[in-house]
Amino acid sequence: MQSNSSTQPTPNFQYIDYKMPTDLSVNIFIGYSILIPMIVFVGFNIYKKYQTAVFCRQVAYLEKLWHLNIKKELEEK
Repeated sequence: MQSNSSTQPTPNFQYIDYKMPTDLSVNIFIGYSILIPMIVFVGFNIYKKYQTAVFCRQVAYLEKLWHLNIKKELEEK
């Protein structure tokens, strides 16, 4: 009996899916180089909003004192 079998040549290499340590360190560096400026930007904006709120409270407090002083001076006259 004759067998008709065809064999296809198979490549002589193996595909290995792994990341080299340098690739991992580069990914970590890129991640931190994106994350740190974002954190600084958000922190700066939060700080500026906090400073604005403190300033508005101080202005309101001083206006209240100013109005109290005006009323007090009017009552004395």
